[in-house]
Amino acid sequence: MELYRPISAEEYAAIEEKKFKGFPHRSAEQPLFTALLSQEGAIQIARRLRVDKQTESDMVYVVGFIAEDAYIRQFPVQHADDPERRALWIPAEEIDILNQHLIGKIRVLDSFEIDRSIGDVFFA
Repeated sequence: MELYRPISAEEYAAIEEKKFKGFPHRSAEQPLFTALLSQEGAIQIARRLRVDKQTESDMVYVVGFIAEDAYIRQFPVQHADDPERRALWIPAEEIDILNQHLIGKIRVLDSFEIDRSIGDVFFA
């Protein structure tokens, strides 16, 4: 199944360190890893993402990745107000297992420079 995710420059750097073969562990404040079912939904979030003032970069990226269907289908689809923002919420402790079920590399699909003064916080 193809999934999408908006990521910060810091998460991008961590993925790059892993040679685009896996996602980094989540911080304690991030108990969920959110994977969106549509690229459009990930782009919507990326364009409205608010970046922490302490980060150095104003860049947000949208990545795409493929995970094995048999693994990923155990997570129920979560519905937001917008049909483009349907997502899977994967518990943070599952990141290493998710990484084992990735098919191919994580791909960067788009990037945006964002305005720090506006937007929504995307924690997952």
